[in-house]
Amino acid sequence: MSALLILIFNAVLYVGTGLIDTEASTLGFSSQAHLIGMMLLMTLMPMWLLGCFVVTQRHSLAMARRLDAGLAESILNFPRRQVVVGFGGGLAYALAFNVPLHQIDLVLAGNGAMISVFIGQLVVWVCVGFLLSIRLYVGRLFYHLGKTIKISIFEQSPLEPFARVGMLDVVIVVGGLAIAVVQSIDAQFRMENYATAFLVAIPAGTALLIRPMWSLHRRLAERKKYLLEEVCLQLETASEKSSTADMAVLESLLQRRDRIKAINTWPLDVAIWRRLFFYVLIPPLAWSGAALVEVVIDKFLGL
Repeated sequence: MSALLILIFNAVLYVGTGLIDTEASTLGFSSQAHLIGMMLLMTLMPMWLLGCFVVTQRHSLAMARRLDAGLAESILNFPRRQVVVGFGGGLAYALAFNVPLHQIDLVLAGNGAMISVFIGQLVVWVCVGFLLSIRLYVGRLFYHLGKTIKISIFEQSPLEPFARVGMLDVVIVVGGLAIAVVQSIDAQFRMENYATAFLVAIPAGTALLIRPMWSLHRRLAERKKYLLEEVCLQLETASEKSSTADMAVLESLLQRRDRIKAINTWPLDVAIWRRLFFYVLIPPLAWSGAALVEVVIDKFLGL
């Protein structure tokens, strides 16, 4: 419902202020298609972010309940200061890098179309800031639980929620980058339209994935190191005689050493690694698809 309401708000705002009918050049856009692309971005992105916020919070709650009841309670009752920090950070980033302040004179003159552009950009980045603030807080909760939760280096399946909670956040970031392609609906790639998004998306996606399981990874790595050192010491003192008993002990130690070396210290199974690889490919595929459409249109019009 929140996502639907923000979609309706944006649609009413852009139509009501006359943005959709405004001459693009008067607002600093290179073409009418460029302006429409920006309108689509400012309409779709907040809807995507707010909708995903609800989904990922529910997903994190389900993962938390598999681990610890107290963690689930903390996710439900996140501090209100996180909302303030998110809104403030998003607003500051928008004003610093995205809102066209060089055209503030149009806003002060009461130009409805430019006012809606300002509001649209602010709404996009406030939603980004809000989402990241809450999700980083949730990641921090998982990080702290990873310091104390009981672990078994040989059976890590109960620890998968630490990895899965960040995977959905990666999907959200990747989906946002894919949606950003609508800015190039006029078949013109403008690096300035994507640079500020990349400055946020890449560090945020990395942090949201790694942070929840970082403390757990370090504990597993330390445990692996200890077990490996232990078995290596046993190998140093193992008998090299060719008797059946001595050979059996030696073979057992060698197998244990190899098994410990093969243990992954990240709670990510093969399926999760494959999904992560696929998710990372989505934005390049979306941009490649947009470029292909541009080529097809050019050839069609050339005929």
